[in-house]
Amino acid sequence: RAAKHGGVTAELVNRARSGDASAYRELLTRLAPAVRAYARRRLAQQEAVEDFTQDALLAFVEAVRNDRIEDPERASSFALGICHNLARERAKVRDRRQNAWEKFADFTGVTEAHEPVLLERARLEDCLSLLTGKAQRVLHGSYFEDETDFEIAEKLELSAANVRVIRHRSIAALRQCVDSSEKLSWESGR
Repeated sequence: RAAKHGGVTAELVNRARSGDASAYRELLTRLAPAVRAYARRRLAQQEAVEDFTQDALLAFVEAVRNDRIEDPERASSFALGICHNLARERAKVRDRRQNAWEKFADFTGVTEAHEPVLLERARLEDCLSLLTGKAQRVLHGSYFEDETDFEIAEKLELSAANVRVIRHRSIAALRQCVDSSEKLSWESGR
């Protein structure tokens, strides 16, 4: 039965590669329940499950369009690999956010784990995103990669003293942004 399923899937992949929209729809119809089940086992919120499913299926469509599936009979396994990679990438992002929160949470003054923490975390992430790329790289190297000032300076083609100045100013800017009563775009409801 698996060989028959693989043959049907291979035929659908080959038709989709040639631009057959109905083949894409059929592939996605066949893969969606398995991808959704994968997401349900790993995610608690239904909204997150749907986002994950959509992202995984879009990545699969992109792989078909770009002819990255070497063995069309194993397209289902390829889709499972996409799920694994997507889950791993989301875990990395979640860990980086948690790490950032732990490193910079003292700027917010919020220490209890409740709804305001989520808002403060989002505010901190927004404030981090307002920094220049160079400032973000300096903070990332300093706090996430545990790099020395000299290592960061070499990567960014700066002096170590300049790295220290950028870090000092960036932390001050973060503190000011987080403490500011001025609303950021997501807070204003626009």
